[in-house]
Amino acid sequence: MRDFLRPHLLTLPIHRAMLRAVEARLFAEIAPDLPEPIVDIGSGDGTFVQIAFPGKHVVGIDPIRSDTHEAARRGVYRGLSVANGAALPFADASFASAISNCVLEHVVPLDATLREVTRVLRPGGQFVASVVGNRFPQDLLGTTLLNALGLDGSRYGRWFNKISYHFNTLSADEWSRRFQDAGMEVVSCRPYFSAAALKLFDFSHYYGAPSILTRRLTGRWLLCPPLTPNLLWEPLLRRIYNAPPGNDGPYYFFVCRKPGR
Repeated sequence: MRDFLRPHLLTLPIHRAMLRAVEARLFAEIAPDLPEPIVDIGSGDGTFVQIAFPGKHVVGIDPIRSDTHEAARRGVYRGLSVANGAALPFADASFASAISNCVLEHVVPLDATLREVTRVLRPGGQFVASVVGNRFPQDLLGTTLLNALGLDGSRYGRWFNKISYHFNTLSADEWSRRFQDAGMEVVSCRPYFSAAALKLFDFSHYYGAPSILTRRLTGRWLLCPPLTPNLLWEPLLRRIYNAPPGNDGPYYFFVCRKPGR
């Protein structure tokens, strides 16, 4: 199995790298079983598909024009559209598979978007999605610290969800129901990322804050990737990357299927 941690550490700030590396491994494990063409719901700047789905026939859709232009410059998609997920610009049964990496928690309207995903999938096609779960706000470092001080840590969790544009942080059962209501069958659901890893994820947002300015000024997260201090974190992050999934977690990895042959 390819290593996805080092490429992300050389591309993204710490908080993104540690999470995306785990997600890339999950998606890459199932990638050989996903028939093409594939539609990526929420393609963003193309970094994820470039690392996790090299050489695959993937078409991207995202409502953010600037990110879509960056994805186009990467040259990893066979086609790109600036569009809303609730109105996908594709004919019925256009794709053999669909993917979505940590996008659906940001999507409004969620149910209409999931119905659109079902519509553009061929019968028997799979939809693979990573999503934020209901444990996310309560497992954050800030929430835990405030609770330990006798304060209302839930306010921190709500604030973090707000600045992250998380509109859908649902339990595994509720996510399953939403997929099923949209016309899909849930094949599997597995949690990923531990509560301890999420606390480091929370802390590393503040550590990596200067990278936001770097990106605005240069268009890149890291100024000099080969010399990035991200690599000093690698021994610790590799423990998170290699850790087996627990019984529950702040994120869920779903494999769904559109009924039919």
